Amino acid sequence: MRGDAVRRSGLAAVSPLDPWLVRLVKLVPSEAIAVYLAGRAYAHGAWAAAWPFVGLALTLVLRAWGTADDSGPQWRSVAIAGVSFVLWVYATGGVFAGLPLSQDTAALAVLVWTTVVPGVWRGYGRDARAL
Repeated sequence: MRGDAVRRSGLAAVSPLDPWLVRLVKLVPSEAIAVYLAGRAYAHGAWAAAWPFVGLALTLVLRAWGTADDSGPQWRSVAIAGVSFVLWVYATGGVFAGLPLSQDTAALAVLVWTTVVPGVWRGYGRDARAL
């Protein structure tokens, strides 16, 4: 049923970048980053240090659920999304676990990470065959 709606919408047209973009979406936890950024302004006191961990937990749960198929979650994809989230925390001026990392260095790391990793990591099963 969902495939029919996609075909009718015209979104079913496949370009050479589609598999790369699908992997990018799975490996960069944009929804958890959005929640982290929205809540960061309200996280005071003990929550200020805990808030990045909440975002990481949200990332791991959402990616485990989102990559799951009959054989279970794609745990490497989940781990990669976790690293992506931590890099984004630093790139947006946050701190994770009290470990220092320059915001500029983190921003450069995000650029390289989000460009290279989807090209290198192909996923399991149907995702690996997408190329």
